[in-house]
Order: sequence, then C-alpha cells, then structure tokens
Amino acid sequence: MDPQNNVCIDLTIVGAGSKRMDQTPNDFSIGAIHLRGWQVDRIEAPADGFDGDDTYLIKINYELDLELGLPRVPWFEMAFGFSSAGGQATVIDALPRSGTLTDAPKSYVLNRFLNLVPCEDGASAHAHLPAITDRIDAFGIGGPGVRWRHVSLSENGVQPGSYAAWAVLLVPSGEIELRVDFRARFDLAVGPEAEYRPTQSPTDFTLRLAAPSDAPGLATPSLAAGDKDWSDEQSGPSAFICYAHDSLQHKESARQFGNLLVRNGVEVHLDQWDETDRKNWATWALKLINEVDFVIILASPLCRAAFDGKITGTNNPGIRSEAALILDKLHRYRDEWTPKVLPVILPHELVDNVPDNLQPGTTDHYDIRQLTPDGIQGLLRAMTGVARHTRPPLGELPPSVRKPLSGTES
Repeated sequence: MDPQNNVCIDLTIVGAGSKRMDQTPNDFSIGAIHLRGWQVDRIEAPADGFDGDDTYLIKINYELDLELGLPRVPWFEMAFGFSSAGGQATVIDALPRSGTLTDAPKSYVLNRFLNLVPCEDGASAHAHLPAITDRIDAFGIGGPGVRWRHVSLSENGVQPGSYAAWAVLLVPSGEIELRVDFRARFDLAVGPEAEYRPTQSPTDFTLRLAAPSDAPGLATPSLAAGDKDWSDEQSGPSAFICYAHDSLQHKESARQFGNLLVRNGVEVHLDQWDETDRKNWATWALKLINEVDFVIILASPLCRAAFDGKITGTNNPGIRSEAALILDKLHRYRDEWTPKVLPVILPHELVDNVPDNLQPGTTDHYDIRQLTPDGIQGLLRAMTGVARHTRPPLGELPPSVRKPLSGTES
C-alpha cells in the first residue's frame, strides 16, 4: 500500500465575486475528497505487445466526506493525470467504466491485453467492484489520465462513504515514481438565487512504484489466444468453420452450430453462407484461415481421414485442401496456432473422430452435447480467455503441519 492519507481536496463554495470564503469560522466547506492508501502492483505483462514499458495495476481508494444539513450534491467527479521523468503514463483500462451501474458486486480479471474482463469466480480476481447505486462514468481511458464522475440517480444526491477504483497503467520502463495531478469538481443543488458557486483547489503528489528489479506483483494476466480484446460487449472474435460434407445431417448441424455462434457474438465464416457466386474455394478458404482469430474444426469420419492423410485419389478435395493449410500452420507456428485451432464435437458426433493430428488425447477439444448457449460456454471461454473459475489467493499452512523451531520439539 502506498499511503496517500494526507492528500485531499476540500470542496468549498465561493462568493459571487469569486472571493474564496474562509472555511473557519464561517464554515463554508461542504466536505472533501480524501485519498486513502493506494495499492500498487507490478503486472507481469505479455512480452509481445508492451516492450519498453512497465505495467502496473493500481487500486485507488478514496472517500467522499460531506457535511450534514447542506443541500444535496447531484454529482461529483475526480480526475488523475499521470506523468514521470520519462514522459506521460498511459491508462490502458480502468474500472468503473462509463455507465457503470450494478446492484451486485462484480469481479474482474486481467486478460493478455491488460484489459479488465468480468469473471464469475471472484476468489482470485484482480479487481472487485462493490454494488453501485450511482451511475459512474469514466473518461480518458487510452490517454495519460482518467476521470470518474459519480451521478446520483435519486433525489438524495451522491452518498458520502468509501469508494474504490482501478487503473491499468503503462509507464516508461525503469521509472520508480509517478507524479499524480489530482483534481475534483462537484455540483450543489441550490436555486438560481444562490450567491455562491462550487470550487476546489487542485493538488499533486508523488506515487511510488516498484523498482524494475523488484519481483513482479501478484497480478498476472490470463493469456487468452488471439490478438484482440473481446471484453467489449459490442465486439467479438471471428472464426472459420472447417468441416467435411459427410452427410446432409452433418452439413445441416454445421449450419445450425454456426447460427448459434453468430447469435452469441462470434463472427462466423461458413461455406454455406457464401454460395452466392462462382468462386475459387481454395483461395476463399486460404484468405479466411489467415484472417480469422480462430479456426473451428468439426469432427467427423471424413474430417479425421483428411487431416490424418488417409484419403487418396481425387476424393473430397475441399476438406483435404483446408486440412493441409491448417496443418502447415500448426507445423510452422505451433505455439501461436495451437490455441487458435479448436476441435469441436457436435451432438451427433464422437470424440473418436477428432483427427489424431490435432492431438485429441493431450490437447483440449470441445464436446458440445447441446446446441444451446449453455452448450457452447466452454468454446466461447476458449475464445475470450475468461475462465469459469479462478484460483483463490494462496493462504498459509496451518500451524499443526509446520516444522517446529529448533529446541521446541516435545
């Protein structure tokens, strides 16, 4: 924890002539925003996108303190700007986000892109947001600072008390401290005849960071496959469905499966939807396999035979061509392509029909027993990198199993 207990901004009112009124003994202060201890953790960031910078997860604890008996405060906001000797920091992500409003606590985990994504099991989440009754809007994400505005949704105004926010910062490599510029604004519910207006005085302070030589903090991102962030509900991964035309039933099931994925946020490419004009299907498949985030392979007897090189002659050229392209990618770029290639077993199929070249015994496959949103949860989690359960924090061994100190044995 980095103590900031002495940092606060007094929320005061100023006379009509902009002359600041003495807070004592005339009591023209309506309250203050106090900063409490901040938690600063180094993040063990992926090495493929953040070279030359250090990354930190920062928990910002703050408290709104309001005097009793004064007009209500419809909204207040606080803003932080981050800079160092080496330049400005960058706010990669922050919580709460714009429009945050929830009647239940939520937990979040960092993904490989250093974005905070919701998780169901909060035992080992990196960030927790309590239930929020006000609307909170965030501004500035992607720049050198972040600003949060609390807006009351009731006639009582924003409520005093303790709050928490989170920021993921990208800091020039080697910096051991940040300068933080702290500002605040607020509104007071008074009539137009009032002779005072709200004001505050900005302040700044130094935030200590972990030295580059120190061990990374506990925040280790979940390394999801792909190169995009799908935490935004308006976007999703893309996928190419590779399958063999074993039967009319299998072909129809492939289309129904594709429809289900599309309805659940996946941008799917399927040959049955592109039968609109004369095209070179080999070129079509090559282009999509290279462009999409994931390649889904539907298990079937013909698919297994094609991938395992057991089809000869001129039979089934389509699936054989796609299998050759995918296997070549796996052979040349094993680490990158293993999480991109997702074998799937549809309800009418058997796991035995997953090709041996896709290592069904030692590498994950996705056995879908029902074509429903619940039935594809495991597959969707593989695409988004959001686990169903997360590991709880490490505890301590109970005294009964610890080795006694020398000389204390009985």
